[in-house]
Amino acid sequence: MQEHERTTTHTWRVSPDPMCIIDRNGCFVAVNPAWTPILGWSETEIIGRPYLELLHEGDIERSMAAFEEVKSGNPVLRFENRYRTKDGGFRWFSWVAVPEGDYFYCVVRDVTGDKERDQTIADQRDEAELREQFLAILGHDLRNPLAAIISGTSLLLREKQSERSFLVLQHMQASGMRMAELITNMMDFARVRLGDGIGLERTSIPDFADRVSSIVQEVQAAFVGALIELKTDIRGDVYCDGPRTMQVLSNLLGNAVTHGASNQPITVDVVSSDSRLTISVCNKGKPIPQETLKTLFQPFFKGDPHSSPHGLGLGLYISSQIVSAHGGEIRVTSEVDTICFTVDLPVSKPQPLAAIQA
Repeated sequence: MQEHERTTTHTWRVSPDPMCIIDRNGCFVAVNPAWTPILGWSETEIIGRPYLELLHEGDIERSMAAFEEVKSGNPVLRFENRYRTKDGGFRWFSWVAVPEGDYFYCVVRDVTGDKERDQTIADQRDEAELREQFLAILGHDLRNPLAAIISGTSLLLREKQSERSFLVLQHMQASGMRMAELITNMMDFARVRLGDGIGLERTSIPDFADRVSSIVQEVQAAFVGALIELKTDIRGDVYCDGPRTMQVLSNLLGNAVTHGASNQPITVDVVSSDSRLTISVCNKGKPIPQETLKTLFQPFFKGDPHSSPHGLGLGLYISSQIVSAHGGEIRVTSEVDTICFTVDLPVSKPQPLAAIQA
């Protein structure tokens, strides 16, 4: 019995991976049963056939080079090429081929699934990068002219205007600021969904109360007629990402103005003590249903679709992501006629390692 005829071992018969023996002419002299369910060819259709006849034309040159390598006495490990199936498709094979005498003993693994997953991941990565670039360009191209519009309306509002012109400018300013908020939320949402998350730059902020006051004034300017009562109790510097925290406050105030009772004041309480910062925004209005509370911080959620046609439904979601990035918590309570959003953040500055060890 010749060496290549010793193919009736139990492993040869039951292995789910294709195994074969190829002669020096590149022809199959033996294949195990695993070839048939993968490629569709029967054993008799493969035996005696040159391996080149089953190859994808794009892999012929590489495969011939690998075959010359194994013919020279060197094993070939994890060489990949594509083999034609009986129905005209192709499967990716990873080969281990070892020379022995005039024959080459090969174990093959079908890696088509791995290739497809790798390609899917690569496609998704390319798509994510394209979307990120698109959104970055879009955000930049929208922000620049929008900034000019907001600055221009602010400048004109300081000058004497007719009553009609003044109202028009106020509405233009409100719309511009609202659009700026939408662009910011859209960009943040894209970063979160693409895996970048909300980036933070924490610093010590000595004028935190002044920054809060500025946000309140901006919202009042953007929403004509909004009544906002502000109370602050800030003790010392606040260590956080100032712009991001102001973004949360702005989003909560915008939400309160949009959904709260227009003839009732919105109350804002900002307290910093014991290394914690608490921001509370409360408004009067219809209570939020229990079912709605469960999904309030999900993206694109806008509560009652008939209550407000404006916005993307991202403000509360982005706010929750910013708070979470700080290691804090955002809560909402809805009583008979009062809705309160409360943000709790740790704002203590980390001690240097030397101070901790001491």
